[in-house]
Amino acid sequence: MQFGGVLYGEESLSFVGRDKELEVMHRHIAGERKWLHIHGQSGIGKSSLLRRFTSELEGRDCFLIDGNRGIMHKEDVAGQLAEQLWGGERISTEQKNDDFIKNGLNDAIQSGLNIVLIFDAFEKMRAVEEWLSVWLRQLNKDVKIISAGRHPLTGGWLRNGWMSLTDSIQLSALTPFDVKQYAFNRGISDNKAQSQLIRFSGGIPLAMTLAAEVLIRGNKSNRFDRNEQYRLISILMDELLSELPQSIAHLLEAASVYWRFNEERMAVLLDDGIIKEFRKLIQLPFVVLVEGGWMLHDAVRDWVQEDLILRKPQAYEQMRRKALQQIRMEERVNPQLRNKLRMDKLFLHEHPIVRNTCFLGYMDDVEVRECRECDLPAIQSLYHRFLQHALPFLPGERHLEGIIRPVWETDPSSFFTLWKQNELIAFYGMIPLHDQMLKVLRNEPLLQPLFHEWKPISNAYFLSVIGIEPELEGQTGACVTNILINHFSVADWIIDFTCLKEWFPVFELLGFERAAWADATTNSGTEYRAFTLDLAEEDFLAKFDRLLTSNLTEETFAHTDPAKGIQDLKQILKEWASLPRNLSLCDSYNRLFPHRILAEVSVQDLGSSIQQDLLRAINQLSAGDDRDAILGRLLRYTYTQGIRPQTLVAERLNLSPASYYRYLNKSVERLYELLNGEEK
Repeated sequence: MQFGGVLYGEESLSFVGRDKELEVMHRHIAGERKWLHIHGQSGIGKSSLLRRFTSELEGRDCFLIDGNRGIMHKEDVAGQLAEQLWGGERISTEQKNDDFIKNGLNDAIQSGLNIVLIFDAFEKMRAVEEWLSVWLRQLNKDVKIISAGRHPLTGGWLRNGWMSLTDSIQLSALTPFDVKQYAFNRGISDNKAQSQLIRFSGGIPLAMTLAAEVLIRGNKSNRFDRNEQYRLISILMDELLSELPQSIAHLLEAASVYWRFNEERMAVLLDDGIIKEFRKLIQLPFVVLVEGGWMLHDAVRDWVQEDLILRKPQAYEQMRRKALQQIRMEERVNPQLRNKLRMDKLFLHEHPIVRNTCFLGYMDDVEVRECRECDLPAIQSLYHRFLQHALPFLPGERHLEGIIRPVWETDPSSFFTLWKQNELIAFYGMIPLHDQMLKVLRNEPLLQPLFHEWKPISNAYFLSVIGIEPELEGQTGACVTNILINHFSVADWIIDFTCLKEWFPVFELLGFERAAWADATTNSGTEYRAFTLDLAEEDFLAKFDRLLTSNLTEETFAHTDPAKGIQDLKQILKEWASLPRNLSLCDSYNRLFPHRILAEVSVQDLGSSIQQDLLRAINQLSAGDDRDAILGRLLRYTYTQGIRPQTLVAERLNLSPASYYRYLNKSVERLYELLNGEEK
């Protein structure tokens, strides 16, 4: 796939958002301040914003100085300005003189022209910084300057009187609404594809543009092909790290292992020489200060971690273990921090389905309130809109909407609302199953299987009714998960009842047990599954800590013991046909090769995705040298095609029975090496 030109194609049609920033830029050129500096991480859309702004200018002459063209001497700046001032082709040496250009700009202002100088890729102009600082001060005060770069203005720009003449704004990611609008403008109308675009890009325009191009070019399944996703991540990482020293790249890798990081946590994973660069890391524009440390921007963290797992799976696993041990040590030293550390521990779960369901984003300054009667219409609407967003549209499907008001009237403390700046962004129901509530819930048809088998349990709660503002789902996922887990502490027993299929494996992996006896299906065919969590003898955090600890054993991470890993891989191959419906086999494959599981794959497609991954690896062997080609064919005939009896495979490959079994064992070993990223 050729991405050249993609970023600039159809820009007038596909440009979205940035209304506030454009308003600031227009106010700037009409105001008193001389200079406006725009800064933000690579790929955040600085150049696109500048181009959009210049297209909107009327009655002004705009001159662009592009740092990407190479600025090593003052003549490079003067040459770009001369091309635009004097026509470009035959420019005299005098016209390229910086004093001559300065006088020309000042004369133009005196004659009534309105001039705006725009500097793009400003961080690439350090070589001329000292000269440029002086030269710009010599321009008429009515010449307006707008610059854009990765970093805020520092050093000399904050001295010599420039601070009083300069304003700055930092570009943030686009909102989910903006990404949806961009997708629509590019012809991507499928809700699943739009959601995937929101999640992968995190609202960062470069990622959004590249990913949209993949979808537009005929990805009919509305999913990124594994190789395409890896390639996109590679492009994004190259751009992200293009100007950063290797030490910062290592720090970024370590930071991606944690949900929240600080200097102490990083020191557990890296040597002292790299930690000295920590201050430089936290000054990067995609690092966010939060309570207890810092966080990487969600999309950036996903890219860095995916790249790390792909290139260095063993190093990632070692860092993940050390990080988990560090968090548990912090718990032991400060038991009062146990609740605050729960999300840090949850993030260190190795399963990508858990990571990518529970950590959709982070939002601070969220206020939790008990639901009031005046809130009921809003939460009913939010519940309905959220399920329409999360599920295929089925006309007339109301799910559990009918129980919201009766439940609240029976016990108002059953519902909690989440507010951001006095706007409702989410709500959930933690419904106590006392006698009065049971009378209400028994009237709901979807809950008939549950109450047919119901046996009274003290201090039990029903968790099912939840709503998140669809456009904010990517920013509130971790926040809602955190608040819900905190609420678990009030219960001795919880039953979760959900139709959100991506959560089916998550509950089981987090310690819930299947309660198939309470499953139900709506009239339109939407499946609800039930899961129970018994907290009478052990609270949730203790249970989850035990599950995480068990995942540090040799049995769980078989790749630390190659012999055990090879045996587990052989068992997966033996049960090839059942992979699409066998979650246990899928989980075993994920523990063996966590770096090979595509995060976007749903639980329904996980087994088929693993089959495709194995087939690609087997085909890679088959296309290799003579020895690997025999091993690849042997794997294909014996396992994926299931030819029986095995003597037929031996005959087809002209092998004796003894040689066949020896080669078969070697083929599984070789496949294990290939899947694990090991060299021959």
